[in-house]
Amino acid sequence: MMDEYRDGGGELGEARRRAESGDAGGAMEILERLAAAGDPRAMVNLGAMLASMPGGDPGRPRELFRAAAELGDLSGMRNLAYAHAVGRGAPKDKELAVKWYWEAARRGHAKAQCNLAVMLRHGKGAPRDPAEAARWYAMSAEQGYFRAQASLAAMLLAGEGAERDPEAAAAWYSKAAAQGSPRGMHRLALMLADGSAGAKDEARAESLLRAAAEKGYAKAMFDLGEILERRGLSGEALALYRAGSEKREPRCMRRLGSE
Repeated sequence: MMDEYRDGGGELGEARRRAESGDAGGAMEILERLAAAGDPRAMVNLGAMLASMPGGDPGRPRELFRAAAELGDLSGMRNLAYAHAVGRGAPKDKELAVKWYWEAARRGHAKAQCNLAVMLRHGKGAPRDPAEAARWYAMSAEQGYFRAQASLAAMLLAGEGAERDPEAAAAWYSKAAAQGSPRGMHRLALMLADGSAGAKDEARAESLLRAAAEKGYAKAMFDLGEILERRGLSGEALALYRAGSEKREPRCMRRLGSE
């Protein structure tokens, strides 16, 4: 997802209010004027809006993000990188994506730090470097970005790019879960259920699985379904397997296939 400025005041705020009310044309008129006057925040928001519209000029978002980036705007840098990483509003170019992620990341942009870590962890646009990925995840996680917290936890739990540390992994999953991350909730629940986070806490594990399932996290649906099935609540379990199957969760699909 691309960055957008969500300021509530001034003309930028008015443009956002118009966009949210369905007046895309009015929002774009304001943003075009502000962007032409050199406002990088307007460039970022206008570029994000145009990139989300089907059938538009595919090169315009890239031009706007690049202009904002060259003015030193970190969200402009990050959006330009994202556009090149996924080929949305710009030609797909993972090496160029890494370049711009790094530019924003080294200046402290938490999402860009997490994005850069993903590229390095999986060797996309740069040589695979798990240790460097873990370092960037840690910087982003320390700033409170929940996706980085969950990913850093996964690396620490697996001993990938860093020394294996289940206790630290559980702590980072807990931080992500506290921010409403269904992935964090799910993974912390599994650690609490099997005792790998310390003492077992099956009641809290079930509560976290329920919260993640309610957010639509299919993996949690399956694991909660198994708990309920063992308890004899087959109807509730089946409903969870069906919901997970609709989201193409493989274990849910297999379970329904063996009914």
